[in-house]
Amino acid sequence: MPGVSQSPHGDSNTSDDALLAGATTRDFTNANTITKWLLTQPVGSWSQVAQALFEKLLRDASQSRQHENSGQACVRLCSFVQQCSKSSDEALKQWAFTEVVSLRLFYFYLEWYEHDPLRALRLVLDFLAVSSNQNPSPKTGYSVKEHILETLVSIITRKYPRLLIKSGLQCLDHLLTKRAIGLDDIARKYKELEPSVADASNLSLFKSLVFHLFSWMELSYISPLAGKATIHIFRGLDDPKLREQDSGSHDSTVGLWLSWIQDGLALGPGILDDVRNYVLVPIFKTDKASSLALLQIFNRSEPINTSDYEASDQVSMLQLATLELGKRFGLVEEPVSSENLQDSNIIALQESALDSFLSHPSVSVRSSAFSLLVSSQATTKPYSQTAFSLLRRHLAPFHTDYDARFRNEVLGLSKNLVRRVKNVITVAQRSLAFSAEANTFPNQPAPKKKFGPEAQLKDGAEAADVLSHHEEFLSWYLNFLKGELLPTASYQRHVTALKATILTVKLGKHAGAGDKLDEDIARVVASDSSWIRLLLDLILDPFDDVRDGACTLLALIPQHLLGAQEEGIDLLETLRQFCASAQALANKTGRADHGDGAARSKGLLCRWLETKELRLRVVSGALGELEGKIESAEQDLGRAVVERPVHGNFAAISYMWQVLASEKYEPGELERLDEVYQKVLSCSTRIWAAVKHVLCDDSPEGHLPEELEEVEGLDTKDLLSYSFRAVHESSNLLRLMMGTLRLEAGPGVPFPPLDVFRDAGYLTFEQLASLRHRGAFSTVSLTFSTCCQLTQRLPHVYADITGSEGLLREWYQGALVCISTQASTTRRSAGIPDLISAVLSANSETPSFDEAFSTLREIAEKPARVAETDGSNLPQVHALNCLRGVFRSSYLSKKAENYLAENLQLAAHSLRSEVWAIRNCGLLLLRSLIDCLLGTGESKAAMESGWDGTSVRISYNKYPTLPGVILGILQSAVATGTEVSSSAAEAVFPALDIIRRAGPPDEHRDELRGYIEEYLGSKIWHVREIAARTLCSFFLRADWVAEAGRLLKGHSRDTNRLHGVLLTARFVMERKLDLGWDPNSDSAPLKELVGKIFEAVEDFHSCPDIQAAFLEVINLLSRHGLRELSSFGDNTSAPIRSSALFDMETNIKLVSNFSASSNISSLRAHLLEILNHDVNTACRVLEALPSIWPSSNLKKEERTGICSLYADICIRASASEIRSQALSNLAALMDELLERLEVTSLPAADVIENVWMSLQQGDINPTLSYAIIRASGTFMAAVSVQGAASLGPRLRAWGVMIADSLDIDNSFDTRYAATLSLKSFFLNHVSHEQVIHDTSYIPSLSALYDALIDDDDEVREVAASAAAGILETYLIPPVAADRLVTWMHKMYGAETEFQQYVVYRVTGQLSRLDAPANFTIIPAEDQILKAMEFDDALFATEEQNLFIDEIREAERWRKVFSGTHGKELEKWTEGGLACLIRLAEKEDGALGWTSDQHAFAACARVVLCAVAISALEKGEGALEVRKLLVEFAKVGREKRVHGALLEMAMKV
Repeated sequence: MPGVSQSPHGDSNTSDDALLAGATTRDFTNANTITKWLLTQPVGSWSQVAQALFEKLLRDASQSRQHENSGQACVRLCSFVQQCSKSSDEALKQWAFTEVVSLRLFYFYLEWYEHDPLRALRLVLDFLAVSSNQNPSPKTGYSVKEHILETLVSIITRKYPRLLIKSGLQCLDHLLTKRAIGLDDIARKYKELEPSVADASNLSLFKSLVFHLFSWMELSYISPLAGKATIHIFRGLDDPKLREQDSGSHDSTVGLWLSWIQDGLALGPGILDDVRNYVLVPIFKTDKASSLALLQIFNRSEPINTSDYEASDQVSMLQLATLELGKRFGLVEEPVSSENLQDSNIIALQESALDSFLSHPSVSVRSSAFSLLVSSQATTKPYSQTAFSLLRRHLAPFHTDYDARFRNEVLGLSKNLVRRVKNVITVAQRSLAFSAEANTFPNQPAPKKKFGPEAQLKDGAEAADVLSHHEEFLSWYLNFLKGELLPTASYQRHVTALKATILTVKLGKHAGAGDKLDEDIARVVASDSSWIRLLLDLILDPFDDVRDGACTLLALIPQHLLGAQEEGIDLLETLRQFCASAQALANKTGRADHGDGAARSKGLLCRWLETKELRLRVVSGALGELEGKIESAEQDLGRAVVERPVHGNFAAISYMWQVLASEKYEPGELERLDEVYQKVLSCSTRIWAAVKHVLCDDSPEGHLPEELEEVEGLDTKDLLSYSFRAVHESSNLLRLMMGTLRLEAGPGVPFPPLDVFRDAGYLTFEQLASLRHRGAFSTVSLTFSTCCQLTQRLPHVYADITGSEGLLREWYQGALVCISTQASTTRRSAGIPDLISAVLSANSETPSFDEAFSTLREIAEKPARVAETDGSNLPQVHALNCLRGVFRSSYLSKKAENYLAENLQLAAHSLRSEVWAIRNCGLLLLRSLIDCLLGTGESKAAMESGWDGTSVRISYNKYPTLPGVILGILQSAVATGTEVSSSAAEAVFPALDIIRRAGPPDEHRDELRGYIEEYLGSKIWHVREIAARTLCSFFLRADWVAEAGRLLKGHSRDTNRLHGVLLTARFVMERKLDLGWDPNSDSAPLKELVGKIFEAVEDFHSCPDIQAAFLEVINLLSRHGLRELSSFGDNTSAPIRSSALFDMETNIKLVSNFSASSNISSLRAHLLEILNHDVNTACRVLEALPSIWPSSNLKKEERTGICSLYADICIRASASEIRSQALSNLAALMDELLERLEVTSLPAADVIENVWMSLQQGDINPTLSYAIIRASGTFMAAVSVQGAASLGPRLRAWGVMIADSLDIDNSFDTRYAATLSLKSFFLNHVSHEQVIHDTSYIPSLSALYDALIDDDDEVREVAASAAAGILETYLIPPVAADRLVTWMHKMYGAETEFQQYVVYRVTGQLSRLDAPANFTIIPAEDQILKAMEFDDALFATEEQNLFIDEIREAERWRKVFSGTHGKELEKWTEGGLACLIRLAEKEDGALGWTSDQHAFAACARVVLCAVAISALEKGEGALEVRKLLVEFAKVGREKRVHGALLEMAMKV
């Protein structure tokens, strides 16, 4: 094959030099001067001289590839050849068109463009197009063309020995564009090169090529070129010649495109974006007709469904991506009625299709559908009523989603939605004003036609209509967001609604204007008591970002809206009252969230005050209260812990300071602020002195001083919480106040006094040096780092400052003293590493990085012996931990990279220390260094699997000394020539781990491999295993079969060495299988390798570990199709001394042999024999059996036999482990049979009954318990489809059992198993007619509903899949729950039991599924009073289900209440309303008795039941309920009862 720099051999270079002897440098300036010089030579020698010139120019161009002006050499080369090709001299012209010249240029292009895509190289392609298509010698042209085709097709189909795909695809695109080659030429050549497609039709052949191109799209830099080649093929499909062999195919061209793209995405889902950007976008740009045809196919009423759930997601994503492109190119409109669609070339989105997409289980599909619905190129384009209807239906589930990333995407799109709605409102208002002006002055000449956004509206009537429904939607949206803030709503809904409301308020209301605030929206919030009440209550929410969002939203209210409004709301006074209530609650409970909420409310009050004087008074008052509490702590710490926590007061001053620091002050005010600085420092110092003895104890978590043991209500948890939070918040406050130094210097800036800054630095140094509480020193570390960094700002703030560097130097020296003198009480050295990191974070010239690292290395390298230390005086430990801290710091790690290699060597050296503490710290340092090298973002599975053979995990060029360091570590461990000890092995593991995860460096590659191979013979199993896994990275890109054969030759009858080689072979196979390797493609060399292994293993038949490792290789290959290799070792005698691993692999091999011969009877006999002999072996065989004998390969009678075998094992086995595995296998196989409707292959009903009864006997461990619950659904489905007798009672009992398993107090595993059981039952229970009017199904349906509202998202998702068996579509859990309730009402609405169930649900009680006849409900008054019981413990018990919303549940079930059992519900509701009226006599307000979520839920249920009864009933009871409801609303308004409750009551 011609090479890039191919040239004549022998003395050709000398002869070329002789021919060019007369040429000067000036003659080689450009192609014109070169040609001119050529023509001065004797006419007969022109061809020879041209060849010599060509060789020189080609050589110069190849050598100049790395130079800056390399393109000039390429231009000279190509232009010279082109000029020769146009020469009037026939000989010179023939030379230019010779095959050698063309191919030399072709390979030169391939090689160069792959690494340096210069534009000048296009000249090569231009010449190749002429040479192959317009060659004076047709025979030569054909030969050039054929050679180019062969090379390009080989590159695309991955048959070329080198990776030249970028240049190959660019060349293909150019030649196809120039029509130098055609698709028919490519098809012909592909058939010649690939025997498997020799007889295929053209369509099949091009489909294969397109799939090859799709596979190249996995490389991002190839995607644009692969997309161009794909488009060439797609457009060529219109050619009848290419489809003449496919007369049976009647698909349209666009249909073929779509089919191929879908199939390609099924093979590689990750290329969707590339297909969209590089295939679909060019089509949309240049081919409107095809684009419309694609859109018509995709704009169907329902999403495309496939049997494969994941494939369905990919098809849906493709569908949405295409429609989104159509919208971007103006070919798709939002859903509108057909009569409103004016342009026939515009496609209106189908409402039903979007509705399905918006409730699709896939997060990506829902996000794309939402984007498709709300996005538009025109930000003033009105929304249709249909679009608003879809948004009203689906925004609530979007806000509920557990995926934070998806919620953030929703927020981003919601911002665009609100902006567009506001813009349309503004445009419509302008249009109406324009129309009104025209009507007022009809005689004035018509103004010129406007081209602004309002020109889209035809007349005033249309503008009024658009304005009406956009304002209506904006009003609905604000009410929706308010409803998402109810106390019972989940965290996800709270935080999303707060962020969405903040965006809505911040977005200006004028189209195109840069307004910073929409005062109309802010006024709506400020004037609505419900809004204010909800936001104030959320300031004390348990979640920090909810508290922050509520305060941020309230802070956006303009100053002029804070006073008394027309509705009587005085926000400033309301906030003052709230601050008092919040502080009282925080003092009562001492909880962090209550303290922070009270602090935030005071910070908000400070922000709302109009003058600086008022703000300073508030701060002074807060400081006075804080000083009083600290004085109490100094006098009686125990009583202060119980009654007067201080963390909230420190936090309150922090929030106030954020307001104060943003202002500038007069000199007198600055003096008052200096006093604030002094008092804050004093308070921080005093509280530290009060709690220091608690936090500096070596075991602070269990420390309770003797003098505090008698304090009532005080335990170690309370004391530690008080102490930690006091130091935490005081340190945060100091950091915030010292951070004022970062402000730009100027008059009136409230900088801290210099002595305060110094004292704050010394205080935090002392804290950091002595603290033992991890949380506390993490906070203080951040404060001390801030102080160190701010030393560099001191000269800019204080003109007469000196000695800023001295502060840093003093702190650095103090840290070194701590390293030398402080006892090693923890393996992480407490706060000492943070001292060093903080000093270095100042980025000062002294102490410098070099100085610090040198000092720390010097300390760490000092030798230490066990005999000379008691383990507590080890400065080496502190030094190693300080180095580790620097590399773990996100701020310093980048700068520390230069020291990485030498510290890697230091850490490896530490691993050889005889002192355990030093070895441990060395290992911790090594882990941090490896994290710096490889990152921490990969999953555990990716980390354990190792290098994939292609990705660049480490740029060894960036760390040039790293390969040498790794080599040195490996050399040092084997330098003595003796067996590697366990400590020496620990030293080499990190070096091996780097190579295993990142691949070997090119430098020292062979030496590294040699040393690693030495470890294959280690006596330590783990060393052999790690070495074998590391060798995988050497063999992935090599002929690993040959390498394994080479290793086999060197075992020299060394048992350990042979075992290491066998491990290597297995690990390489496993890794290559993970990467998509097909063992059948290498069957011949594999068979030869296995033969060699067998010969080597035969000599070690007495060693069970060798035999087991060999069997692992055989079993692995057998499971992946090479069953003919399983015959190796069949006649080998068992070793004298067996092992558990050998027994397992031997039995697995026997099962493989039975599978190969389809001998189920032998399998049965063998498994039943080993059941009670070896539990572990039996479990391992049962676990491997489904993969060895997959059901897809079984015949019908074999599936029946396997089912029977599993059932027998469940009955006969005594060990729980065996029964659980057999039961899991049985359930999985029966699920497959039910899905295939192979009812006759299922075990008989009496067999299932026997299995079920036997499972209730004997020991039941948790694993077996989960398996029983999981399999019960499969058993019930099987019994149901078999038509067993007395099914109803069994169904009811099973449903009750599953409902009990789904109780929220049960473990996740139990609930998940129960949900899987429901999925098996409902997805495999195909006859819906059986469910109608059969109340035996109600308990299982109730359990399914409970799973849909479970706290864990995994349970909810499986439950949604189960519900698809009933609802006949896959939905997200909230939508599935809504539709399941509607479906149950449709099926059972007339049934008494169902109405009882509805009453239970709407009143918030547990339903009596096992005894529907005993219908009793707990009185509402009892529920309300119990809900109002307040737990003031410091650590409150967290709710088991944070997802469920009691109000949403009551609303959902209220809609299906039909009036049955109305008397009972009326009585319950009347009692509840009477209780509410009595409670309402007590003043409520913010943080009042309705603020607690449990109390609010109990009250809301009563109100909603009253609304339901009032809407349905006409009798006396309904009138009484209505009367009580009106009275409650009246009293509630007077006593400031929660506005949300009153709004519910107003629904009557």
